[in-house]
Amino acid sequence: MYKVLYCIGEYNHSLYMELKLIDLLTIKIPFVESIVAMSPDGTNGVIDLRECQKRGCRLAAGDVDFTANDYRLDSENICVAEVSALLHPFESLPSSWSTLAFKVRAGGQNYYPYIELKASPAKLLQGHNVFGSCDVMLCIDSLITAFCYAMPDMAEILEFNNAELAQIDCTFSAHLKTESDSRNVIHALRNISNGQTRGAKSAFDTTAYFGKGSRHKRLKAYLKQFELQDQINKAQTKYDKTKSQVFKNQLEAMTTPAVQNFAKNALRLEASVMPRMLKRLGIPTNLWAFETYSNSFDGCLIQQLWKQSWQDIFKTFEGATMRTYSDTEIHENLKEHFVKTTYFRDKKTHVMMEKYNYSKADRLFRFFRMVKHEGWDEVKSTTPERTFYDNIKLLTEVVPKAYLQNLQATASNVVPLIRFVNVDFENQHPKNWQEPMRLSDQYQLPENRELLRLVS
Repeated sequence: MYKVLYCIGEYNHSLYMELKLIDLLTIKIPFVESIVAMSPDGTNGVIDLRECQKRGCRLAAGDVDFTANDYRLDSENICVAEVSALLHPFESLPSSWSTLAFKVRAGGQNYYPYIELKASPAKLLQGHNVFGSCDVMLCIDSLITAFCYAMPDMAEILEFNNAELAQIDCTFSAHLKTESDSRNVIHALRNISNGQTRGAKSAFDTTAYFGKGSRHKRLKAYLKQFELQDQINKAQTKYDKTKSQVFKNQLEAMTTPAVQNFAKNALRLEASVMPRMLKRLGIPTNLWAFETYSNSFDGCLIQQLWKQSWQDIFKTFEGATMRTYSDTEIHENLKEHFVKTTYFRDKKTHVMMEKYNYSKADRLFRFFRMVKHEGWDEVKSTTPERTFYDNIKLLTEVVPKAYLQNLQATASNVVPLIRFVNVDFENQHPKNWQEPMRLSDQYQLPENRELLRLVS
């Protein structure tokens, strides 16, 4: 059980973290050396994109030059265009349940050419990502299989043995009682930061970001039911335009009662783990070495990566109690913690006496009251930086940092409550949920054969 504190609302009850899954994978697969114009040391090179075009890739041009009189387009004056700076934009490859994004990175002076695959394994395997699998091999197989079935000729010129993991999203969810609670949690999380993990602005009131753009990890907290509804709306629009079986399958999967019920009031805590973090932890980034490492790991590697990623944020919630903090209680705790005792001998009785000095505690309490009434951001902007952080460091010996940071979200006469989120890693999926079949096995089902024929 992994406990996390956060500030919200006026009720005190436990929440349970559930539903772990690998929410997204990004994989880099290099081209075989025989078709790459490499540098002498072999660390970089370029590929002729015309070879990829022959094998089914759709190319775009960075520059186009037309012949003279190109505005008179008739049978006697045919427009001729010369293109240059060819590039490959992201393409979307259909699978039985969802789509796979892929892009050819043609190489350059700083890197070796490769293709990039990006998709949600859960969506590829079952049509939604409300809950899913943490089986690393099952998830890797879904991306590789979907690509090879859709682009078999491209697969022939790739070095799959040297494939690298470029990003893995590890996600857990918690269910709250009401939508109001859900929104209040997001509001509270937006005010949290610690160590190297900093909050980032979001245009959506149902999402909070941390470490946006980081090359180590990127964190995201959001309300799943709103994202799911947006996915349903987009899938419906695409189905109305194309009548594609892929989008019909997605709609059927996302609108089932089980999926809808699990998405309702679900708070998602997502950790995007990047290669630099994996290397820092001593975890291989080669795709197959990562899979082997995961199999031999003592416990669940995805769970461990998630905990490791969120630990800076979780530290802001550390505190001694779960009770509401009143001003009187905080003042008394500060006096007890920062009391200065001096000893002197009474001149008349010659008995040793004690004298207590609470000036430091009183000063910190005045600082606390200022943060409470003016808010964290306001006090931070008007106080010398060293003074501010010195006082915060001392205050957090008595009051959790998350409590202080969220005082700005409350009225001056309202004391925020501290709640516990109990991360129950044993309760991960709906009772009757089963791991999906491997995508390669799903492709052999009769209902998918016609779709695969159309894809190929």
